[in-house]
Amino acid sequence: MKGIINNLRLLNLCTCVAGIAKDEGRISEKVLENALLETEEGFMSLVRGAFESNPVIAANGSCCLVGVIWKGTLLVANLGDSGAVVGVLNKKTKEMFADQLTYEHNASSPQVREELKSLHPDDPKIVIFKNGAWRVKGVIQVLLYYYPVSVVVVS
Repeated sequence: MKGIINNLRLLNLCTCVAGIAKDEGRISEKVLENALLETEEGFMSLVRGAFESNPVIAANGSCCLVGVIWKGTLLVANLGDSGAVVGVLNKKTKEMFADQLTYEHNASSPQVREELKSLHPDDPKIVIFKNGAWRVKGVIQVLLYYYPVSVVVVS
C-alpha cells in the first residue's frame, strides 16, 4: 500500500510542478512550494477518505525532496525527513566538501519542535514524546502536513 501511495504522490507532484510552471511560464520558489502543498493536500484527502475503512493509512508517510535547475539556478524544495546536500570542489586545494542545503523536518530536532509549537500555539499536543521518540500528534516523527515547505535557491 505504501508503495502505491508514494507512486501516486510522485506522479501528482510531477503533474503539479509541470502544470503550475506552465501557468506561470517559469519555475520559482512559489511554484515548487505550491506543487508540494497541492500534492500534500491530495495525499491528506486520500487519507481522510480511506481512514474509516483503513485507519493504519494515517500512520503512513513519505518525504519529498525536489531539485530543479532553471536557467542556471538550482531550486530545491523539501518536505519531510529528507535533506539536500551538494558537493562543492575547492579549486585551489582540490578538496571536496559537502554543503547542506536543507534540513530534515523531523520531530527529533529541538529546533523543529519549537517551530512546530510556534506554528500551532493552540495545540499543546502538537509534539509529544512517545515510545522513545518525539512525534507529531503522537503518531509520526516526520513532518508533512503540520510543517511548511522549505525552498532553497542556489545561483
